[in-house]
Amino acid sequence: MLKTRTLALALAATAFLAMPSMAQGHEHGASHGHHGGMKGVSASVPANGEIVKGKVDKLVLEFEHPMVPKSVQLMTDAMERIEIDATLPARAVDRVELPLGETLEPGGYQVSWRASADDHEMSGSFTFAVR
Repeated sequence: MLKTRTLALALAATAFLAMPSMAQGHEHGASHGHHGGMKGVSASVPANGEIVKGKVDKLVLEFEHPMVPKSVQLMTDAMERIEIDATLPARAVDRVELPLGETLEPGGYQVSWRASADDHEMSGSFTFAVR
C-alpha cells in the first residue's frame, strides 16, 4: 500500500513538472505593441523544474529589466494556495525576494507572477518540487 502511494505521488510530481512553463508570458492590451525578446523572469529560486531536496524558505524572482511586481502566488499541485506573507515593492525592481512563512511539504508547486513596466504588463508561472 505504501509503495503504491509513493509511486502515485512520484507520478503526480512528474506530471506537474512536465507541464509547459509559462515563465515567458506576455499580456498586452490592444493598444500596446509587442516588445520582441522580452521574457520577463530571467531566473528564479527555486529554479523552474528544480527538485529541491530540503527546505524552501523563500521565493526569488529576477526580472530581465526593472518591473513593478503586482502579484506572486504559490500553489500546490492540488491547487491549494499557500499564503505568502510579504509586501511587494511599489516601485520597479530587478529582483524580488519573498520569505515563506511555512515549510513546504514534499510535492509539486507552481509560482504565478504578474508585473508591469512602462506601457505593458507581463505574467507567467514556473514549477518546482520539494522532495
